[in-house]
Order: sequence, then C-alpha cells, then structure tokens
Amino acid sequence: MSKELRLLYVEDDKENRDGLTEVLSDDKIGDYTIKIETVDSFDNAFNIIANNNYHIIVLDLFKGKPDKGGEQVGLKILEQIQNFGFIPVIFYSGNTKNVEELKSQVVGVVTKGDDGIEGLKNEIERLVKFNLPFVKENLHHYIEHELKSYFWNIIHSQRDKFTPEHNDFSLGYLMLRQFGNSLSKKKISEILGNNELKKDKVHPMEFYLYPTVSSIEIESGEILQKEQEIYVVLTPSCDFVEAEGRSRKVGKVLLVKTILLKDTPEYFKYNGNKEKYKQSLSNLVESRKGDRYFFLPGTPFIENRIIDFQLKEMYNYEDLVTFNRLAKLDNPYSEAMVASFIRYYNRIGYPDIDSDYVIDRL
Repeated sequence: MSKELRLLYVEDDKENRDGLTEVLSDDKIGDYTIKIETVDSFDNAFNIIANNNYHIIVLDLFKGKPDKGGEQVGLKILEQIQNFGFIPVIFYSGNTKNVEELKSQVVGVVTKGDDGIEGLKNEIERLVKFNLPFVKENLHHYIEHELKSYFWNIIHSQRDKFTPEHNDFSLGYLMLRQFGNSLSKKKISEILGNNELKKDKVHPMEFYLYPTVSSIEIESGEILQKEQEIYVVLTPSCDFVEAEGRSRKVGKVLLVKTILLKDTPEYFKYNGNKEKYKQSLSNLVESRKGDRYFFLPGTPFIENRIIDFQLKEMYNYEDLVTFNRLAKLDNPYSEAMVASFIRYYNRIGYPDIDSDYVIDRL
C-alpha cells in the first residue's frame, strides 16, 4: 500500500512552482507517493508550515531575483523552522553558493541550473531512504499508542490501587518510565524503519550518548579528546561527585588512551590477507581478544578505535578542562568496559599443571 510523502514548495515564481508541481505531483519514491503543495509568498510560509504536517520543505532562497537585489528570505524561514521543530529542508534555488555550507543529513542544497529536478529528486530519495522525514510522525504515533495502552489497559483497569487519594506525580513517573523501557532495539528499529540490523547484533550508535552535556560532571566511560588523541575515563563516577557536605574525592584522574583500529597489527594483517585474518580482526572488533582490549565502533563523531588498557595515563582533575568532552559510553557498554579493565589487572597467573602426568595416570 502506497503511503504519502507530503512536500511543501515555497517559491514566489509562478512558473517555477507550476513546473515542479507538474513533475513531482503523484510521482513515486519507493513506497511513497509525493503529494506536493505550494505557497507563493515567503511572508506567510512559516505559518503554513507550523499549522500543517509536512515531511519535507522545499525552499527557494531568494525573494525576487538574485541579480536584482533579491533578499535571502529562505534563510529566515530555515531559522524559524529550527526554532519550531524538526522538518528536513531542501534549498532549491538558482543560486545556492551562500548556503552550500549548510548541507547536512537534514538540510539539502540543490542548484536548479546545475542539478535541476533530478538533483532535487535525488535529495528527496536520500532523505526517504533513511526515513528521516517520518521519524517524528512515527515516534508520535508510538508514544500515543504506548501511553494510551498503559493508561487505559493497566492503570485504569487497576483503579482500586490508583485512587484519587493518591493523586501525585507517581503515576506520571510510572508512565514515562514505562515508555522509556518500552523503547527496545526492536521498537527503535521499527520507528526508524531500519530492517537491516540483525536482531541479535548492536548498532554502533547504541554504544554512545552524544553529545556530552557540559553542565553534567565527568563520569566513568566518558570519551575525551585532546588534539588528535582520544581517551576514555576509568576513574569511578562516584569520585567526581561534589554534593552538599561532601567534597569531590578525585585528585588524579585515570584515563586510557585509544588507538585507531586501522593502526592495529590485526588490521594490517587483514589488509594483506582478508580471508586468513578476518577472524582475528573480528575478535578484536567484538572485544573477544582478551580483556586487554575493548572496541569503540565508528560513528560520525569518532572513528573505529581500540582501547588498550596498557596505555594508561594520569591527569590532574583540573587539567581536564583542556580536553574536549566528545561523548560518553552508554550502559551496559561503559560497565562492560570497566569490567574488562578490572579483569585484566586482577588476573592471577600460575604455572601450567603437567596435564600429561595427570592423564597418563587416569
């Protein structure tokens, strides 16, 4: 069953509006049918955007002609959208040199004269492929369904426990925590429309909390950057806490330096003979090469890296202000990293028993 992809095209030139509408209206992109609406005035464009549910905004940049002193009103509308909510935007204009730097996964830039309508369709397809226009809508439906089900099927059906006499914030806490716990990997994949991830495997983004909130104290598992080096905090989180009547315990902070996966011997061997050394590299990536190593998967904000617990360094707490707080390992990955570190340095070695002697006498 075909679903609708709702576009709004903001363009003050009638010929351009009519031309694009004729080409895109009812066109197909994957499972979606394009439904395009237009607005001929920049002045009331944002009111229309704010009061309707569009998946993508296609936005002209100039009010009037650029070569005749046209104003870049499209930038103002983008700013209004950013202050309002999340809707992917594609700038579609004859002169885009002033907005090229705004390109991102949620802002596209297409030049009419160079890329034309095919370039615009490619940008729309890019957004649709990774479901970005529909995340907000899917999440809204999911929240509505989960809270409705929890409220009416559970709370209301047990109204003998949840009586008016107990009217406080407790019910709200229960409902929101239930919703948070319901966001399993499977549910997140459904909301995103991602069918590629294996159900028993982990997506790299699940490892991290990004970005770090600078107002929150540093914690164990936080990833810090200084120049080109990336470190991970090993000092327990509780040592950083400074509460009323309790001073911060930490003086020196224990960090472990990471190395790029591509700089490891396993990677060099793999590049030389992929078939022979794939399993060895897989063991490193899956953190199965012993407790000395722990893998940090690559994302847009960090390359594939390996924690080597032999590369420990100590820094004064006060010196951490010279580091960039990059991200934080989320649980259970932060806990698993610390557990690997403890196991590595707590191991007790002893001589191998003479198994031949034992077995020969069985």
